[in-house]
Amino acid sequence: MSLLQRYFWRQALWPLLITLGALTTLAILTQSLSTLDLIVENRQSALTFFYVTLLAVPQLISIILPIAVFISALYALNRLNADSELTVAKSVGSSPWEIANPLLRLGCFALIAHLVINLVIQPLSFREMRQEILSIRTDIAAQMVRAGEFVTPTPKLTFYAREILPNGNMKDVLIRDSRNETEPVTYIANSGIISRSDNNSQLILRDGIIQQVEANSVIRPTSFEQYQLNLSEILAFDTNLRLKPSDLFLHELFNTGQFEHFGVKYLQRLNAEGHSRLSAPLYNLVLILLAIVFLVRGQLQRTGYGRRIALCALIGFTIRLIGFAFASMAEATPILNAFQYVFPISVILICLVIIFNRNRISNWRSILLPSFRIPNLSENRQLNANG
Repeated sequence: MSLLQRYFWRQALWPLLITLGALTTLAILTQSLSTLDLIVENRQSALTFFYVTLLAVPQLISIILPIAVFISALYALNRLNADSELTVAKSVGSSPWEIANPLLRLGCFALIAHLVINLVIQPLSFREMRQEILSIRTDIAAQMVRAGEFVTPTPKLTFYAREILPNGNMKDVLIRDSRNETEPVTYIANSGIISRSDNNSQLILRDGIIQQVEANSVIRPTSFEQYQLNLSEILAFDTNLRLKPSDLFLHELFNTGQFEHFGVKYLQRLNAEGHSRLSAPLYNLVLILLAIVFLVRGQLQRTGYGRRIALCALIGFTIRLIGFAFASMAEATPILNAFQYVFPISVILICLVIIFNRNRISNWRSILLPSFRIPNLSENRQLNANG
C-alpha cells in the first residue's frame, strides 16, 4: 500500500476496533443477564459466571462484526470527507480503486476472521459452554442443599441444613425420604459433607439418628456415628450432553446421518445453519462496499454528508436484516439456502459496478445523492491561467 493508502487504513482500523469493543461489551452485558440467573439459582461462583459469559463471546462477535465494520467505514469516510482529504486525493489523480483499496482489505480481513469464528471458534466455545452449564445444572450440592431452606430436588424427598461452612461441611442436617410411602425414612445428623468421585457422589452424615416407620406404624430409631447415602441413586440427573445446531462443526451440519432420527425439520435446520455460517461473512464486504459507493464514489457535498450517511445506514441495516430473514426462512424452505449466497453476492457485484464505472451514474443517484463536480487538475491550471 502507498503512504496515502496506509493512512486511510489506519483511519478505518481504529474506529473498527473501538466500535467492535463497544458493541461486544453491550452484547455481553445483555447476555450476562440470562447467565446471572443460572449462576444465582445454582449458587455458583463469580469465576464460573465470567467463564460462561466469556464462552458466549464468539457468537456475539460473529453477529456484531459486519455492523462494526459498516459503522467504522462510515465514520472514517465521513471524517475524511469532512476534512477534505478525499477531495484532495481525488484532485491529485487517485482513482476510486486506490481510495477504496484499504477499506476493501479491511473488509476482506474481517471476512476471514468472521469465517474462522463461525467454523472453528464458535463450535469449540459453545461445546465447552454446554458442558459447563450441564455441570452447573447437575451439581448435586447446589441442587440439594441451601442453607436454612427446605429443598425438594425430587418429589417426596426433602433436604435441610441449618448452615453450610466454606469448606463444604453442613451443620444440623435433616433428610426426609418418603418416596416409599409405606416405610418413610428420616435422617437427622449433627453434620454432613458431600464426597464426590468419578462414578458417584455420597453424602456422609456424622453423629445422627435414622427414624424409619415400619409397616405396623412403629417408629424404629437407629443411631450412628457415620452413615453414607449414595446421592447418585437418590438424585437422578440427566447427564447426557445435548448439542444444539450452533454447537456443531460444519462437517457435522452437512453430514447429517447421525441426526436422521430427529426428523426432516431438524435436518433442514442443520443445513440452514451451515449455509448461514458460510454466507454471513460476505456481509462484511457488502457493507464496506456500500459505504464506499455512498461516500467515495459520490461527488463533493459542500452542505455535509448527513443525508447520504443516513440513507446508506438505512440501506445497509435493511440488507443485513434481509440476510437474517433468508437464514431463518431457509429452515422451513431449503431452496432459500441458495439465496443466502445469491443476495449478498449480487449486492457486491452491483456495488463494484458503481464504484468502477467511469461514466456518470444514472438519474436515480443524482436525485438521491446531490453532487458537486470537483474540477480536475488540468481545469484548475486553466482557470488559474485565465484568472
